[in-house]
Amino acid sequence: MTIYAWTIRVPGRQDVQRVTTLDELRDYLRVMDLPGVAPPEFTTLDAEVNDHGIYTHNDGSMDEWSLTWTKVDGEAPVDD
Repeated sequence: MTIYAWTIRVPGRQDVQRVTTLDELRDYLRVMDLPGVAPPEFTTLDAEVNDHGIYTHNDGSMDEWSLTWTKVDGEAPVDD
């Protein structure tokens, strides 16, 4: 499994910064109940995700939030 370092920023909330698998990032996006929808590559399980990027939802509006991600070299550890 590939791992990603990512940050979700929402005005008025503390930033969420993690290093996780893509599935865990998708879980965070669902649980945070952010306005609008996440980028398509994070909502479709078989979608291709770029190695890094920035997505901003409704830039400048009251519903603004952003996601920044970077693929981390290596594989996620496997629990034994």
